Amino acid sequence: MQQIKCAAKFRIPIILYLYTYRGIYIIAYNQTCNVMIMNYLRKLRRFLLKPIKSGEDRSETGIGMLIVFIAMILVAAVAAAVLLHTVGVLQTRATATGTQTIQQVSSGITITSVLGYDNATPPASGGVSNLIVFVKPLTGSPSINLANVTLELSIGGSTAILHYNSSIYADESVGTTNIFGITQWNLLSKKQNDPTSFGIFVATDPSSSLTAKFPILTQNDMVGLMINVTETFGYNLTQGGTITGQIVLPIGNIGTIDITAPTDFSTKTITLE
Repeated sequence: MQQIKCAAKFRIPIILYLYTYRGIYIIAYNQTCNVMIMNYLRKLRRFLLKPIKSGEDRSETGIGMLIVFIAMILVAAVAAAVLLHTVGVLQTRATATGTQTIQQVSSGITITSVLGYDNATPPASGGVSNLIVFVKPLTGSPSINLANVTLELSIGGSTAILHYNSSIYADESVGTTNIFGITQWNLLSKKQNDPTSFGIFVATDPSSSLTAKFPILTQNDMVGLMINVTETFGYNLTQGGTITGQIVLPIGNIGTIDITAPTDFSTKTITLE
């Protein structure tokens, strides 16, 4: 302990304070010789009177910390499970959306050519009564079920919506010399109660995917959509007339129809552009 020195002229009777703390006796000297003495003793007293945790106190604190730690782990585990579930749901939705987007962009058909038939003699005195629109799938397009296709046409201010009729189906993939001479054209008439339908003329089908009930259009296939203009609209497509419309698929790009008839008909079979 620091040695305390006081001047003799300031020495006064000493009063002893006896403190006890856990078996330790402390003697405090009360004298006015130096303020530093009292400050030192006060600090020493505070240090010795500072409570010391017992072993039981430390055990209780450790158990409490362990409980808090386990609770934190459980909360983190639950949060991680919720996060993983959310990520899985979002991934599934993103995959489905991506697939639909790819189908929407890549699916579709394109129109290769349009032919009309004028049965009048001479052709210039009549008009196009039968129409066939040749189509094929876009490059990279998945298979297209033509039974689900809707054909929308407008001529001279009149608009018609046509659907496929499986009874009007002609497989001419082996070749034919007269497209407009096949018997299926006769089924597209009011007499057959079917003026608002279109038929299918198979031009090429290397994969044999096209049938009357399931006309599945695949790559390298080409078909013609058969339309009876006269029975559908009540009049023919005359010289210089226009026909507009679209081929609507359940999913994918539509095929746009915008053609104009020549101003002069010189043959019965007419190419429309």
